[in-house]
Amino acid sequence: MMNSKIMEIESLGPVLFAYSPRAKRISISIKDTKEIRVAVPLNAPLKSALKFVKLKENWIKRHLLKLNSESKIYLSKELKNKEESSTFIKNRLYELSQKYGLHFKKVTIRNQKTRWGSCSQKNNINLNINLIQIPQNLMDYVIVHELVHTVVKNHSYKFWNLLDQYIPNSRHVDKELKKFVLPK
Repeated sequence: MMNSKIMEIESLGPVLFAYSPRAKRISISIKDTKEIRVAVPLNAPLKSALKFVKLKENWIKRHLLKLNSESKIYLSKELKNKEESSTFIKNRLYELSQKYGLHFKKVTIRNQKTRWGSCSQKNNINLNINLIQIPQNLMDYVIVHELVHTVVKNHSYKFWNLLDQYIPNSRHVDKELKKFVLPK
């Protein structure tokens, strides 16, 4: 069984097909770099994944056009005062946790390449040190987003409703956050 394969699709260009034990169904994602990635469950044939891509071709093209039209803000790779930045982010997490009564177990600040933050099943929160480079309202959004995951562990309707109680119009704020590109 192969792990991944890049195939040239005439109307789309190169497409990465990646077999994953975590994939429950075939899904497509498009990175800021305009890389098209297809996650394929281990038991799915490549032929099914190709058929799915052909079916979703217009959706893929629309998203590629959207990426071309959006202006992206690329964050710096070089962070000055990492210790000071980490302390600031941690302090903000503690403030917002107290303000909203959303409690977590422990916090880790890291230089992550793909995520702004995450919350584990045990309510441990990981935050990206690059949060220091984005506007305060977006940093607060990410922190509160992860704090809400201490109550609702998924991105269901219940999750977004609860998040909206703390961050009004949270889906719009989430779109604003997507303009910022993490350093690789």
